[in-house]
Amino acid sequence: MEKYRLVGEKKGDVSSLGDGTTFFVEQNSSIDVVGDNSEGGQTEVKITQQGKPRNYISYAINLFDQGAHEISLKAMGRAINKAVTIAEILKRKLPLHQVTALTSSEIIDVFEPLEEGLDIVESKRNVSCMTIALSKTGAGMDFNHIGYQPPLSNEEIQPGDSNVQSTEVASLS
Repeated sequence: MEKYRLVGEKKGDVSSLGDGTTFFVEQNSSIDVVGDNSEGGQTEVKITQQGKPRNYISYAINLFDQGAHEISLKAMGRAINKAVTIAEILKRKLPLHQVTALTSSEIIDVFEPLEEGLDIVESKRNVSCMTIALSKTGAGMDFNHIGYQPPLSNEEIQPGDSNVQSTEVASLS
């Protein structure tokens, strides 16, 4: 493949992520957010392999503090393990309902030849996709879904530094 260069990626047939949403592979480390949270609705956070977990965790906690009832963590490929870690940390900081869905997506890489006389090459690959829906109330979630997990018990939840104001009030008393 040294005689070719990657010129683009195309999405093949995309499997449904439960809510019919599709998303693309991100190459940067910024937090990509899709959705309107103005009325406490669902917000989608796309997890990338390059992003730092603490940034995603603090961002998700801020979304819940600002009134979001549900957020959706989405990841593809190697970022899936990071999404699972982030969801587990969030569940140990807040009492959250969780629904996990797995799918796969076909990605077609298009390579252009660097030398004359060679044809354009397309390489197809299947990439695993995961969507983790986290909800404070569980409203709108299917409790019979195979990927549903109820909130942890109060003994297992350790808010840590996410509730700075409540720890300061307790120490002043």
